[in-house]
Amino acid sequence: MTSPMPVRRAGTLRLRPIASGLTLLVALTACTSDPSDGSGSGPSASRSATATAGAADGGGGRTAYAVPESCAALAVDAGSTLPGPALATCWRDALAAHGSVRAWTSGPPEMEAEVQLSPTDRLRTAASDGRVVVVADGSAFSLVDGRWVPGVLNSEDEEQALAAATGEFATVAFSPQGMTQGVGECPSWRVGAEREQVTLRDGAEQTGLVRLECTARFDLSGATTTTATVWVREDWTPVRHTATLSISGVMTQTVREFADHGTTFGIPTPG
Repeated sequence: MTSPMPVRRAGTLRLRPIASGLTLLVALTACTSDPSDGSGSGPSASRSATATAGAADGGGGRTAYAVPESCAALAVDAGSTLPGPALATCWRDALAAHGSVRAWTSGPPEMEAEVQLSPTDRLRTAASDGRVVVVADGSAFSLVDGRWVPGVLNSEDEEQALAAATGEFATVAFSPQGMTQGVGECPSWRVGAEREQVTLRDGAEQTGLVRLECTARFDLSGATTTTATVWVREDWTPVRHTATLSISGVMTQTVREFADHGTTFGIPTPG
């Protein structure tokens, strides 16, 4: 199994991002889906926690966006077929060009993150149980009862260990590689005949989106993706990615959504 390589430093878990996160996602399910832990669930819990975490340091303006060259070279004509690796490069470059994004994954665990890609990579996440974690300068911190607990790998302290595990998952899921995963692995994508309207989990509607369907099954980190669909704006801004996976004979659907592109979130390193 491929996973981030943890390095102890100054009492915190140091994280090195990786490209493959699906296997870790499956492994973490056993740690996060115990119904006896009293945690909440659903989109409302995730959005509320993230909004609360961001209230203190504001956020603000938006980064100007220019369509990357890797995207400008692609055609959006109905019925056109695009190579998966080319679309993945565009997808990644478009996120980088915006500089930041609010990303959400259905998990498990369900998690939303404010992801700052420039000038330095850092993110603040909220899981469906309300847990808030910041990964800044490679270190993970969890907000517990108003105080920041550093993530420490294999710590006997439950909060430190959970902060480390959550930070590890977030680093995988919301790195540029993680947010792109499942796009380049598809051999080719076919552009839909019409522009579409999509309602995101928070009720916001996105109109005029380009829909692309994966044309074949493909394997990814021990799972088989049987169907996959992505939606982008006319300027190639990523909006939504859904996939149906078969893992050890069990079918599951994953959803990723992207909003608030280019927003300056202002994520400080916890003191």
